[in-house]
Amino acid sequence: MGATVESDEPASCDSLGDSVWYRFTAPAGGRVVLLLDAAGDLDAVLDIFRRSRSNLVPAGCERTDRRGQAILDADDLRAGATYLIRVAGRAGSPPDSFRLQGLIPKPPAEPPGRPLPRRGTTGSVSRLSNPSDAWSVRLRAGTTYRVNLDPHRTRCVTLAIYPPHTRSFRSTSPARELRCGGYELLTPPPARGGTWSLVARATRGGRRLQHYHLHVARAGPDDTAPGIFIGNHSVVHGSLRAGVIDVVDLYRFDVVRRSGLFLRLRTRGLMQMTLLTDRGRRLDSSGFLIRRGLPSGRYFVAVRSESDRRVPYTLSRISRTITRSSLTVNGSRHAQAPPGTAARVGVSVTPSVSGPVRVDVERFDPLAGWQFFHRFNTRAVNGHASVSFVPPAVGRYRVRGLFLRTHAATASATNVAMLLVAGPLHE
Repeated sequence: MGATVESDEPASCDSLGDSVWYRFTAPAGGRVVLLLDAAGDLDAVLDIFRRSRSNLVPAGCERTDRRGQAILDADDLRAGATYLIRVAGRAGSPPDSFRLQGLIPKPPAEPPGRPLPRRGTTGSVSRLSNPSDAWSVRLRAGTTYRVNLDPHRTRCVTLAIYPPHTRSFRSTSPARELRCGGYELLTPPPARGGTWSLVARATRGGRRLQHYHLHVARAGPDDTAPGIFIGNHSVVHGSLRAGVIDVVDLYRFDVVRRSGLFLRLRTRGLMQMTLLTDRGRRLDSSGFLIRRGLPSGRYFVAVRSESDRRVPYTLSRISRTITRSSLTVNGSRHAQAPPGTAARVGVSVTPSVSGPVRVDVERFDPLAGWQFFHRFNTRAVNGHASVSFVPPAVGRYRVRGLFLRTHAATASATNVAMLLVAGPLHE
């Protein structure tokens, strides 16, 4: 309050009003974190500059958020260098008081890290005090492992995975990186067996401790390909606990010919199933039911949990061959027959499956429209069914059929066939 602004002040990441300046000399290289808390309705900008002779080199800028807070990291302090800190009100903001703090966090973790316990470990990182934790684990080349970092419903915690012989986490790119924790399968390639490093890093946002649980374990048959085979009309039971290491169960199944697939997941937890081709293309996902047609091929379904506690589930799979049906009357879709003669209705089902067939016949009334006449129930054998009937009177008839669903095949409706029963025109 009562501050002024100089005409030659360096630019910032926002338009500025009045400003207040501070100075410090870095005793060593490393990192400093600046915390700004603005009172009242003050909207402020926090800048840090490194003095280079008569020049000011920008080293970072941050605006206060809706709570009047700002956090600014300066990662590359130079020992003995002089740094200037500016707190300025944003253009149009009313003046008020503020609180400024400077913190020196612990140095970042160095490789290879502490040995990771067999049952995993629970820890916490903080942008202000402990930016990273490093853990080490011995992995064999060619063996698949599960890696899971669960952030315990706090802010995101980044996990970086480094191969053996990494000497610096700052100058080496990780082999894998999970931006917000998560689950990953890791198989060390040849000549990469040995001590791997896993680094949990605090994210840039927030001032609170960011808790996590990190676990590494060898993958089992239900964790990676080829997965557990689930047969047609089968039901499997399992359980998952995403807060530790058991995050995903993988199943596979085959579709012999084009079929309608029904995958149903029953659970009281927060789970998701994903349908994939054997090339890894995602086809569908749902928390309770996947229903779609599939061509012949090999498929996978992955069940994934988001619950920290262990939650049981039931997964059922039904595949039915997709059928197509057609119908003719006297060998045609538009037929004519003299009165008193039998009409033969033929139904063809593709592919050639067996099952119940229903045939409905309607007659046409010029005043009331189509009226139900008769229903025939028969059975298709190897894709063919037929019924015969004698129309009771002259007129127009309409015939349609339906192949009913079976244990192995879907239902399918036929086309409509027309029949005209009439003799020659006469006076």
